[in-house]
This record gives sequence, C-alpha cells and structure tokens, in this order.
Amino acid sequence: MMAQYYYSCGRESVIWEIPPPALFTRPSKRIQKLAKPNRFKMQCLLNSDDLAPEALHFADPSPRILQLSIAKGTDPNYVPPKSTETKISYSTLSAVASPRIVDLANPRIKIEGLCYEREKSELPIRPVTPAALLAKPTDRTIKLAKSKPVHEDYLPVRDARWPVSYAAAHSQVSDRVQELANPPTRASVHVVYYDPDVFKVKPSALRAQCSPRVKELAEPIVR
Repeated sequence: MMAQYYYSCGRESVIWEIPPPALFTRPSKRIQKLAKPNRFKMQCLLNSDDLAPEALHFADPSPRILQLSIAKGTDPNYVPPKSTETKISYSTLSAVASPRIVDLANPRIKIEGLCYEREKSELPIRPVTPAALLAKPTDRTIKLAKSKPVHEDYLPVRDARWPVSYAAAHSQVSDRVQELANPPTRASVHVVYYDPDVFKVKPSALRAQCSPRVKELAEPIVR
C-alpha cells in the first residue's frame, strides 16, 4: 500500500496517521527504567577512590613493552640542517680585489644613454647590415606573410541597432493580436497551491500532435 500525502506541491505532510490511543499512552515502569543511562561504570569509578593504594596491584611490564618504550635513535647518516646565517671566512673578508675585477665592476659607459650613436628619427635604433637591406624574401616567406582569408560561410557581426522599416513602424495591431497579448486568467494562488491535480497533464494534450511547421522550428539551425 502506497503512502498517501495530504497536500500537494511538495508540502510536508505525515506519511501515516497516528492513532489517538498512541498520543495518550504512558510508558510502563520497565520502559522508564530501560530508558535511563547505564551508571555501572560511574559507580565503579566512585568506589575505586575509596580503596587504599596498597590494595591496588600493578602488573610488571613485559620485555616487549620495555623495548618499545625506548626512544628511537638518530640515523648515523643524518645531517642536521644548516643555519640560516652564513659565516664568511676571515680570508674572504681580508681579500683584495684585482684590477680586472674592479674594471668589470664599473658600470658600462653609454653615449647619451644609448648603446649606439643617435641618428635620424626614421632610422632604427640598432644598425641594419647592408646584406639584410638587400636581401629578397623567398616565395615561402611571401606566402606565409599573407593574411589568412575568411571562411566562405563566415557572416559578419550584425549591427547592434537594426533599422526599422516604415511598414513595421506604422503597422496597426489586429484584434486577434491584442487578444493574444492579454495574459491568461488564472485562478488564485491559494487555490492552485492546494490543488492535488496541478501537475497532471490533460488527456487532450497527451493526444496532441505537432504540425510540420512546429517540427521544422524545433530542429536546430545548421551553421
């Protein structure tokens, strides 16, 4: 037997009815006793405080436990981490740089801040060799230099503002279009909310067949 819900539209409801005797029954003393938590462990802990230390006996640890209690030693190949502070030797601190190192340490002297002499504005910054100026590109280079053509099926982007024709701007709406433009009259939300058949499909809609035009419009556009 399937469960029957009292409300539709996803409202919460009880799965089955609770009989009135179950609402007014009282648990028996046995059930109340079983519902209490077990206090046996708590009583044992309370009673253990009253015992004398001499009455408590402790077992001696086994050799295996003594072996496991020993801390693990460090591996002989372990290398401790280096300190972050690097110590500079005295010989390095007292070293004297050679004239060659002093020469290389000086900044490079540039002419007016440029690597090359300043020329006319139309000339490049770096000089071009005469061989590069007289070189001729190969057919392969000329072919690669051409831009890639647009695909034959490419459509340019439409303008964001479309011009409206004179006929569309001065057209008049028919009575049928005005009738279809009105919103459908529906029942109140409070009535539809408690309707158990709100999600059922009408038999006429189940037997309906779409027209060829609807099938044509339902197919995706082939691009």
